[in-house]
Amino acid sequence: MEFLFALNSKREWINRVPAILPAKRDRNEEWIWIDTNGNSMAIGEDFAAAEKMDSYPVKVYRKIRVAEALKQADTLTKPERILYELL
Repeated sequence: MEFLFALNSKREWINRVPAILPAKRDRNEEWIWIDTNGNSMAIGEDFAAAEKMDSYPVKVYRKIRVAEALKQADTLTKPERILYELL
């Protein structure tokens, strides 16, 4: 997965999204929204609940296809490759 950005509140979600979402690379691409408790988020009700639970920031990730991960790994320098393999 690739980290895209974090949101600190429901208001920030309302004001910044979808303008800050990157263009999808293909139609099957997915974004994952995760609060500090590891819960996923999908609709406005989730963002309101996260405020009540004090589980911001919410981090947004882009799922990466295996072929894309391989291409990214091929472009890494030797130190970056070592870190990539450790993760």
